[in-house]
Amino acid sequence: MWLGIDVGGTFTDAVIIDKGEIIHQVKTPTTHDDLLQGILEALDQVLREKTNAEFERISLSTTIVTNALIQGKLDQVALLAVSGPGIDITDKTPVKPHLLAGYIDHRGRETAKVAVEELEGICCQSTKNSIFAVSGKFAVRNPEQEIEIAHYLQEHVNPKHITLGSKIAGTLNFLRRTNTAYYNAAVWQTFEDFAAAIEDALVQRHITAPVYMLKADGGTLPLETAKELPVEAVFTGPAASVLGIMAMSKISVPAVSLDIGGTTTDIALWKDGGPLFAGRGASIDGYPTSVRAFRLKSVGIGGDSLVQRVNGQIKVGPMRLGPAMAFGGNAPTVTDALLALGLISHGDKNLALQAMEKVALPGVTLAETARQAAEAAAEEICRAIQAMLDDQAAEPVYRVEDIIHEARLQPELVVGVGGGAMGLVSLVAKRLKLGYEVPPNAMVANAVGAAVAKPTMAITVRVDTEQGRYTVAELSISKPLPQRKFNLQDTRELAANYLTARAKRAGITADKIEELYTEEFNIVRGFQTVGKIITCSLQIKPDVLAYLGNEGRNHHD
Repeated sequence: MWLGIDVGGTFTDAVIIDKGEIIHQVKTPTTHDDLLQGILEALDQVLREKTNAEFERISLSTTIVTNALIQGKLDQVALLAVSGPGIDITDKTPVKPHLLAGYIDHRGRETAKVAVEELEGICCQSTKNSIFAVSGKFAVRNPEQEIEIAHYLQEHVNPKHITLGSKIAGTLNFLRRTNTAYYNAAVWQTFEDFAAAIEDALVQRHITAPVYMLKADGGTLPLETAKELPVEAVFTGPAASVLGIMAMSKISVPAVSLDIGGTTTDIALWKDGGPLFAGRGASIDGYPTSVRAFRLKSVGIGGDSLVQRVNGQIKVGPMRLGPAMAFGGNAPTVTDALLALGLISHGDKNLALQAMEKVALPGVTLAETARQAAEAAAEEICRAIQAMLDDQAAEPVYRVEDIIHEARLQPELVVGVGGGAMGLVSLVAKRLKLGYEVPPNAMVANAVGAAVAKPTMAITVRVDTEQGRYTVAELSISKPLPQRKFNLQDTRELAANYLTARAKRAGITADKIEELYTEEFNIVRGFQTVGKIITCSLQIKPDVLAYLGNEGRNHHD
């Protein structure tokens, strides 16, 4: 039996799943001033008479990290970068970095040592509980300088937390890795407090099941592991809806999915039966990172989006002034328009019609006013979908496979979940001239996604056969090769062994492993090949632990 909890912008949902069926679900208001209060309310309601022993796992999807980023409630972080020669990242990071002398070259060799006197100056400016992020350009090929800096800081400052870039991401791209390290450090305390509160609440309720946190790529991490990687919790809300759709609806054609909540609509693209991923990592506040995430786009249209007249024209969103008038609110919303049109059935229709009176023009019927509002909302969503498809098609092509096959996605289906799905999805699909589907339990899809998301993690191994060494960036390992001749297959097997062992320590089963990235280059000297540089990045594949019965899903052409 699994428990899934999703904290959304409007509601906090919780579901209990047993043997592939939802046996209980609740929806409670999200308490923005105290997220924990709303989580505990949902937890208490969904548990009822259930005993602790019945739960195998508890999975959370939360906006705690996203909210901290949006609201700018980040801890002050000293960002230390060992960049060496090349690109200047000074104006490309969220805060101005301290650029330290020192350099690890592209082969993982130390060609310039870290300047201790520079570290002394930084330590003099720091307090005992300072938070640091440390990132070296080629630290994924040799993390020794990052580790050296961390040891120095611990000895002289005793900081509250240090994030090392090489442990955050094992692949190259210094700028993305540096930004990721910064954000990980900046939200570390926020997530630490949230995790501690969750653990305390579960202890108070005598719940001993293991707790997992959903990541942006649809996998989960044990809460203890997630404490060191809080940046992975960015975009978990949209990821939860994608996992919920995977569990409740079998998508066999290119598609667009919409998670229509009270405040926003989250859009994802689907191909070959699964969601597409962001090409090189997610962006946070416009800064590129190494956080692996689904290809997602949010638009400020939801059920509670304000409907108003601006210069005589209907305007919808992105402002939200509270719930729909049909549910006791004070201002007309998209939900009121959908209810007035009969596209949804929940809520007080008389109050919804009164909402439309507030924005109706003389001589225009309430039904026509509601239609204009609903169509305006659908148009905004369609515009965002088109922009997303354009962005996907315009991405640089790196593989021959993508050149041979058409890169642009041509959706054939719209799948909708969330509170506003039943009303808006049909209008969006009609504008796009596509069929649509709303799976059962669409209103709690995010909580379902959190509950069924499979635990996952990644590992990156880099081999230099000329030097006779290999590194595992995420584990800060640098060792001699176990044998003189080493090829790509040997590297895959080594990476799989490390991934399996790392997963086992975290209580995760590594049953389905996927290859994220591989490359192999010859090292040539004097017209002769003297070795190879081989890189292999593997991950436990994000997936769902169970598929819910979907024979009753609503499909429309």
